[in-house]
Amino acid sequence: MKPQQDHAQQDYILVIGQPSKELAAAKAIAQTLNCSVVSISSPRQAIAKAQANPPYLVILSGDDRQTWSPQTARQIKQSLPSEGIVIVALTESSEPSWTSHPNSAEIDGFFVAPISIDVLSSLHDAAIAKKQCLQFAHL
Repeated sequence: MKPQQDHAQQDYILVIGQPSKELAAAKAIAQTLNCSVVSISSPRQAIAKAQANPPYLVILSGDDRQTWSPQTARQIKQSLPSEGIVIVALTESSEPSWTSHPNSAEIDGFFVAPISIDVLSSLHDAAIAKKQCLQFAHL
């Protein structure tokens, strides 16, 4: 089992996309969950950051549909030890993105805005649980 110190270093949510009200809400909620949110607008820069220190949760966000395209998710999965990382795409209920990507195996799920503390907390807990289960399975 890894020391708690290592877990704390990696305990962050990576948001790839342009700043938005949803990102501001995620940051505020993350403070109550004792984790940080790192926001990077460029997928290439986000992948470089994640390679140096893998997050446990990646949220593909923003108005630019290319930010969370299956290609971006595929790049993340190919560049990182993705079995311990949950990748979700933020979408609006009024403009659901799952209709344009119905069989996206690269994305673990869709996160429908607006972001609430209950939903982000559940997603956070599920991502941490996945990461910890996989760490124990590799012992």
